[in-house]
Amino acid sequence: MSQLPDGTLGDAVGVLIFTFICLITNTLLIWLFWINNERWSYIALVGYFALLCTLSSIIQQIYNYTLWNDLAWQQLYYIKANYKNADVIFNNGNFGFMRALAIIRLFCYIVESSYLLAYCVLVTLTMCNFWAQRREAERMFAIFGRIAPIALATITIGLLQTPAVQSSFAAYMVIANVQSVSSCAISIVLLSFVIRQYIMSKLAWRRLSTRGESGSLWSRLRNNTIGSSNGTNGSNNGTKDQAPNTPTVAPAFTARGTVFDNNWVVVRLTIAVAFISVFIVANIATHLPQADDVARDAKADAPDLGPERASSNIIGYIFGVTPGLTIWIVFGLTRDFRKIMYETFVPRRWRKRLSSPASPLEASWSAAQGRQQANLSGVTVETVIQLDDIKPNTKRRPLPDKMDAPLLTSTSTSRLAPSDRSIPKDEAFTVV
Repeated sequence: MSQLPDGTLGDAVGVLIFTFICLITNTLLIWLFWINNERWSYIALVGYFALLCTLSSIIQQIYNYTLWNDLAWQQLYYIKANYKNADVIFNNGNFGFMRALAIIRLFCYIVESSYLLAYCVLVTLTMCNFWAQRREAERMFAIFGRIAPIALATITIGLLQTPAVQSSFAAYMVIANVQSVSSCAISIVLLSFVIRQYIMSKLAWRRLSTRGESGSLWSRLRNNTIGSSNGTNGSNNGTKDQAPNTPTVAPAFTARGTVFDNNWVVVRLTIAVAFISVFIVANIATHLPQADDVARDAKADAPDLGPERASSNIIGYIFGVTPGLTIWIVFGLTRDFRKIMYETFVPRRWRKRLSSPASPLEASWSAAQGRQQANLSGVTVETVIQLDDIKPNTKRRPLPDKMDAPLLTSTSTSRLAPSDRSIPKDEAFTVV
């Protein structure tokens, strides 16, 4: 039987339903990574700790709603005896079992943000070809990136239990938030870089048209192709006709005339950036007013059992469980994962035919790729960039973390800007 004030039961039920939705999506993401043999990838590790955080929130919600009045009175006595303690202020007077659950969630927040940072660093360095000649460094990073977040989070939680830290609320706030906030801030920068590279790579492919520029790679490739055509025409017609100034390399992403032809990747990464930004603000803003709240409660003769205080407490649970939903949207709705979920959960009689005709964009891309492979010597085209952290020889299903965005990189020099196409003649290019 709930002890919540009148008018707040609906809020509690709604938040609890949302929490279970986050639990389901979080579990679904973990299942997708497990069946693809990616159970130790960074995103899977984020999912494990997000699941633990969600489970602890469900337990605390049920416990708190059931014993609301009793816990409010006990919490008041606990605050009066320890209102100067920074740990009491940070946890808003939670004690005993509820304090233990709050510490578990704080530990999960720190580990989740650190694993997300490790993933973003890995993706960014992979895009920059940093690991190409540093295989040993890549292996060391894989080990360090999986051990360090848990070790540092454990040290942080240990420091928060010391009397020296609990004597100062400012010091407590810094130690409790420095790892998670800094990891999230750096992750925002790196994800923004990934989004920029994705967009710029599409712009680069749209510029793969010949403009008669002397010395440019594409002009030379066109001239070579035209020269071959002229030789053939000369042998057939007996004369060397001037070939028309028509590009032989068709731009790849021109079917719909926009750089966001396939923008679901951009949307997902933008959601990640937006959520992490909100996480940073909420992680700090929700704790700053608690010093005044605890000081006010310490002077009160009775706890605040009104609906406003209860609603504020109930809505606060949304903050801790939302990562379970967000990581599924960002990393669990890739093309391959959507196909797995479609084939697993949609009854066969309700499924649409999977062998549908290719869209105009896909047809244009396939045709352009075929012409490039047939006509351009020294150019290798790979249409996807891998964004996961599993070794390439791992036995698994098709990779879930792929972005259909070619990035123009040189195999012998540093990466060129999309507008810079003047390069040495004998240099081979790879689109990865």
